[in-house]
Amino acid sequence: MVVKCFTLTTALKVNWLCVHNKLHGEYFSSSKFFQIPGCLIGSPHVSFRLFLFQLCLLSGFLSANTTHARALVIGTISDEPVKEIRTYQPFAQYLAQQLTLFGIDEGKVVVARDIDHMADLIRTGQVDLFFDSPLVSLAINQKTGSRPLARRWKNGTAQYHSVIFARENSDIASFQDLSGRIIAFEESFSTSGYLLPRIALAELGIALTMVRPPQLWVSPEQTGCLFTGDNDNTLEWVLRGQVDAGAMSKTQFEKRAATNRAKLKVIMRTIDIPRHLVSAAAQMPQPLLSGLKTTLFTLHNSLEGKELLEAFEGTVKFDRIPPETEVLLDQYREPVMALVGVN
Repeated sequence: MVVKCFTLTTALKVNWLCVHNKLHGEYFSSSKFFQIPGCLIGSPHVSFRLFLFQLCLLSGFLSANTTHARALVIGTISDEPVKEIRTYQPFAQYLAQQLTLFGIDEGKVVVARDIDHMADLIRTGQVDLFFDSPLVSLAINQKTGSRPLARRWKNGTAQYHSVIFARENSDIASFQDLSGRIIAFEESFSTSGYLLPRIALAELGIALTMVRPPQLWVSPEQTGCLFTGDNDNTLEWVLRGQVDAGAMSKTQFEKRAATNRAKLKVIMRTIDIPRHLVSAAAQMPQPLLSGLKTTLFTLHNSLEGKELLEAFEGTVKFDRIPPETEVLLDQYREPVMALVGVN
């Protein structure tokens, strides 16, 4: 920002001082026009010292009103950062436009490579809001003190569950037949493709041993597991017999199996959990937190909001996390942290 003084006639009369925002020659501070009565330089009534005093006052005013303007930063975890930023940026920018009264002047998106990376970004104040599936969000909450803020109806659903599947012609009929076999998961920061099904298996007494290609075997007493990096890979590895079973959300399984559905069978399903959660950094000021809640919870009430949500991965709405869901998720804190680590 720069301060512009307008002079009129040779008497150098200053009518007012304006703040220039560098946009098409318009003059304003934040979103409102303002002006400060000027002075007549060289006038017998107003000294040059007074003019400098007024200029200093204006400088202080500008500092107080521009120092605190900042970006609202949304964080996600993905191994496809460019795609993720393209998905989230329009939504981040819209939120920022609704929160100008709270000192927000733009929206940004930051993509972390894994849970620990995101935890570091939140702890150091580089991320304000974190969007992810519930068990990953729990891990981040535990590591950073972030607070669950809202439930997101991503792809039109409030809840979802995972399935474990095998080839139809295999002799695996249930989870009890997984001894001596290998199950494929998506990636370590996936709720439906790893955390949820693995915890479900652990609750049934099945401990998993991590293996890595080319060592795709375990002893008859063990159950092995590995990461494929992608749901399509998981499905393909099961179909080709490279692994014995795979895990992903029921929605993704039905969508990706498609023409191969008859070649596969579901041997186990997990409980239902929330589709997506929004968490706020622990250091977020309460006024901004309240403003965010109001904005998120009312987005679906307007045509503009509905269009924005639909473009944002088929989101239907954001709402409050039901109390019974909070109780359910609380039961997962300990097993989640056992998998991802405390630090």
